[in-house]
Amino acid sequence: MPPRNLSGRTPAEVIALLARTTDPERRLSVEQQLFPDLVNLGTAENVLLFQQMNDKVFSKLRGLTEQDLRYSVPIYGTEKMREDIAELLRPQFGADLGRDDLFGTSGVSAALECLAFALKKTGTLSDGDRVLLPAPFWQGFKWCFEQRPGLECVPAYLGADFELTLDLLQQAYYWPQPQERPKLLVLTNPNNPLGVNYDKDLLEKIYTWALTQTDMHIISDEMYAHSQLQTSQRPFVSAFALDAYRDDPTARDRVHVVWGFAKDFGLSGFKAGVAITRNSAVKDVLNGTDGEPYSWFSPFDSLKHYVIGSLLETQDTGRSFAAELMDEYRTILTGAFDSARTALDEAKNIPYVFREGQNSAQFFWLDLREYLRQDAPEIPYERGPHFPYNGHTYNGGAHDGNGNGDSRRPGDLRLPVLFSGIGSAESELFQYIKDHAGVQLLPGRTLSAHDQGYFRLCFTAFAEQTIREAIQRISQALADRSH
Repeated sequence: MPPRNLSGRTPAEVIALLARTTDPERRLSVEQQLFPDLVNLGTAENVLLFQQMNDKVFSKLRGLTEQDLRYSVPIYGTEKMREDIAELLRPQFGADLGRDDLFGTSGVSAALECLAFALKKTGTLSDGDRVLLPAPFWQGFKWCFEQRPGLECVPAYLGADFELTLDLLQQAYYWPQPQERPKLLVLTNPNNPLGVNYDKDLLEKIYTWALTQTDMHIISDEMYAHSQLQTSQRPFVSAFALDAYRDDPTARDRVHVVWGFAKDFGLSGFKAGVAITRNSAVKDVLNGTDGEPYSWFSPFDSLKHYVIGSLLETQDTGRSFAAELMDEYRTILTGAFDSARTALDEAKNIPYVFREGQNSAQFFWLDLREYLRQDAPEIPYERGPHFPYNGHTYNGGAHDGNGNGDSRRPGDLRLPVLFSGIGSAESELFQYIKDHAGVQLLPGRTLSAHDQGYFRLCFTAFAEQTIREAIQRISQALADRSH
């Protein structure tokens, strides 16, 4: 009988569990569940607003009724639900946002996939078409666009300053042969993992070029639209608010937006998002004019209607509680950011990429390249030491190929690495921080960063004190590594 880890699972069971978990952030969550002492600052989650929502909404929810158990009609959100969401988003997305422009799905990832399928259905995209994305970018785009829609994600790597420019996009667009040029441009604003808002003038130039000089459609992922620091001098500007969008008669058919409740409201486990489009052909696909709606397999289900509907319907001081909460969120988010930044600055040995006056959304982009060890051995994916056992990691003992090490020697438990293809130096540093600080960060190469050594830290994933303590432990571990 092989030794069992802290979760009560055998090594073979853990291998099987990880094999079914392809997304890097979900793998971090799996590892944290298996080893609860780890602090997961790699997965993008937001706990900052739970208390307010619990006090005003969740603690006052009525019991379920028979109607709550029935299918929602339509499956992508009732008229009232979509109107309530549109009302919430209009201050940011434009006063003319209509409920019929919104299609509810089980999360923004599903909204992205539904848009990709709809664009294929209408003949805009075909198998193998390329999707242009400024890099680094959220790793989930790969499985949203590649796994089932059959598209190919193409990175436009940002320079050393991580500033997006029109030239960078144009170089990536024009580099291949004309028949291979991207058909879809995806911009994340605010950016993930950098957290920055794109400058309005830059967006105007990019959209004008894309809409007038290419045949690309554009998807603007505005998942973090409300995650704005009070100190940000560059305001968030939605794609729908751009002059390039409003003045171009083709833009209504070629620009699409996604947003959800996971990040701004911290309801990641609810998987509730919306695809927003004004393209009539895409709408016909999404609402099922010629068949079942594309959101049938990823619906805005009745329990989402029940809980999120209650959130949106709650009034506070005569105004929507959700809208007031988004106003309050800026203050709360800024406090969490300042607390984490103070801890990073006091540490003095954790560099990060940030310029005064920019937004940060929910992230710090750590620059830990100086701590990389270029002689770090390559770790085969299926043989990687990535889970500690009784406080130890792999120490070179024998293994049987099934994750079962020599039980006579502590630390011989061998399990798959969490991230394949990120580079041995970055993988080793990730492992070192996890083992010596008890903190998980998301390696930058999983986010298509060009160079090894960058890590994303989510400062909204836990309460401020927990974040500060985790940063202090990272600092101490890095200091010990330098000796």
